[in-house]
Amino acid sequence: MTTSPATVQGRYHLGRELGAGGMGRVWLARDDKLDREVAIKEILLPGELVEADREALSRHMLLEARASARLAHPNVVRVYDAFEQDGRAWIVMEYVPSRSLQQVLDTDGPLTPEQAARVGQAVLAALVSAHRAGVRHRDVKPANVLLGDDGRVVLTDFGVAAVDGESVVTSSGLVVGSPQYMAPERVKDGEGHEAGDLWSLGATLYAAVEGRPPYRRGSVMETVTAIAAEEPEPPTQAGPLLHTLAGLLRKDPAERIDSAEAARRLREAAAPPATPRRGWIWIAAASVVLLLLAGTVVWVVSRPDEPRRPSSPVAAPSAPPSAAPSAEPSAVPSSPPASSATEPPASAPAASTPPTTTIAAAPPAGWRRYTDPTGFSLFVPEGWTRSKEGTIVYFRSKGRVLGIDQTSTPQPDPVADWRGKADYRHGRGDFPGYREIRIKEVDYWQKAADWEFTFTRSGVRQHVNNRGFITSRKQAYGIWWQTSDSAWAGAEDELDLVFKSFRPKA
Repeated sequence: MTTSPATVQGRYHLGRELGAGGMGRVWLARDDKLDREVAIKEILLPGELVEADREALSRHMLLEARASARLAHPNVVRVYDAFEQDGRAWIVMEYVPSRSLQQVLDTDGPLTPEQAARVGQAVLAALVSAHRAGVRHRDVKPANVLLGDDGRVVLTDFGVAAVDGESVVTSSGLVVGSPQYMAPERVKDGEGHEAGDLWSLGATLYAAVEGRPPYRRGSVMETVTAIAAEEPEPPTQAGPLLHTLAGLLRKDPAERIDSAEAARRLREAAAPPATPRRGWIWIAAASVVLLLLAGTVVWVVSRPDEPRRPSSPVAAPSAPPSAAPSAEPSAVPSSPPASSATEPPASAPAASTPPTTTIAAAPPAGWRRYTDPTGFSLFVPEGWTRSKEGTIVYFRSKGRVLGIDQTSTPQPDPVADWRGKADYRHGRGDFPGYREIRIKEVDYWQKAADWEFTFTRSGVRQHVNNRGFITSRKQAYGIWWQTSDSAWAGAEDELDLVFKSFRPKA
């Protein structure tokens, strides 16, 4: 086990570890020069490599920066820097507050076919952009698909990417990548054409709905042998995604569907006809079989009308809490984000009504009092992840988002201010399926208003309360609270505790 320095390249201070895999580990870090959070990948090569391969592969891994720098796409994580220090390669990337698809599957279980199809659309868009630039990813898998807290989906880790004319097969014949998601042609001869990325996308989507990859054996050798010679186990929960998986998981790359056909099928799977999936029920009722791979395998879809077990949200959008919506600088936008430069600052005018409720100074079990460097404090649940993006402090955990923003220029009428913001952001399409519940003045600090609404992101209905309030003539705050709509009622007591515990800076 190697020990990483606290600071690399004289400017990046390493924080907590975000994740680790066979080719390295990723750290959350602070870029002192640009004063922003970044993610830094520390390359850790397999121990069985000979020294010549180790040096060559380390050099190749740095080509990830060159390869990714060619890509300017909202579904691809951006690379900022790449360098060597003390014999190790480091790659600096933007930090995307998120969970990987693999983490979601491990903790929350499989996605619905519609959710998986929407994830697939984003990953496919990233791959198409990369392929046009002459870059193949070569390691598409759930661990490399990030589901952003703001609802966006990005593909990361081009660490084993291949640029046209370059190879990552070592002199000893080791093919770098993740065996369970390697295309058959890569397993057989190490070739990594664009069609191989599409097969890996199919395997990733298979795992998204089934909870496991299409080939899972007891050892690496058994896995690669099965990929090369055997057929995948038929999926049982693919529903409208079945047709897409059938086309992507064909062993012969010449028979595999291309990106255009994959996009068409994913589009259909993401928004199936409005017949409560009865278009798929006939498959089981009539015991119709789907012949795949030139007639060599039969997939029978059984009992698709069974109620699916609940699935957690693919991701939760992280809109700003105050009346001054702003972009999340560390997230890759799939559409133009709200910008604080286009809107006036946050809400809450002056009056003179103190809080009507108080609570004990000590937080209850499972909570802690967080005191921000700017002076405000409030109770937050233990274990929630904190991040700072612009003026906003976020706390996140499994689809729930708490955000606190502040401004020194309160607006005179919080209700009118929220109305303007609601009309602007709804009109711009920031909240698909927007349904307003209320914009109403509430009795909180000197003057306040709540903007409560629901919207749909990645097929999951989200519920938000955005409270803007003034605490003095020159200080106002916004508290954003978001859960899935189904979890809202169970979280109302938590939101009440947050409100009651809030204390502004002195």
